[in-house]
Amino acid sequence: MEIVPVGTTNIQYEGVFDDQKFYNFAKDSLQSNGYKVSENKYVQFGPNYHIEWSANKLIDDYMAYRIKFVLDYRNMTETSAMKDGKPVKVKTGTVQVTMVSDLLLDYLDKWATGISKLVRPIYDKMNAAQIDQRKRTFDNDIQNIKNTLQSHFA
Repeated sequence: MEIVPVGTTNIQYEGVFDDQKFYNFAKDSLQSNGYKVSENKYVQFGPNYHIEWSANKLIDDYMAYRIKFVLDYRNMTETSAMKDGKPVKVKTGTVQVTMVSDLLLDYLDKWATGISKLVRPIYDKMNAAQIDQRKRTFDNDIQNIKNTLQSHFA
């Protein structure tokens, strides 16, 4: 498997928000864009917690998109606010989202041995335009996800 880095995208929000709703919103946003999401890590330390996901989208039997998705909640405190004339519990703090995106080539390792291993560089060269197009499409996916996540805080 060859990993082609596409980029890193960050989002940060500080203020009042529902951390659980944002967690679900972020996961649903990835899944609605065709990504399979698996949680790899959850660490809580005091009012802070750190969550890591791996989101994968298979394009064909040669290429796949992978996003390392990190939710980093800091200084989360519970407070109360007025909503419709009634006090409700809310949380304040900071959330930082980091998305590291990679294009995976030959993720099934079909081209890793034998004659296929010798032919693969030629195949990649012949399909360079297709690979570049997939990278641009993936980058657009990431920007759409970023805009969707930011809209949650608007």
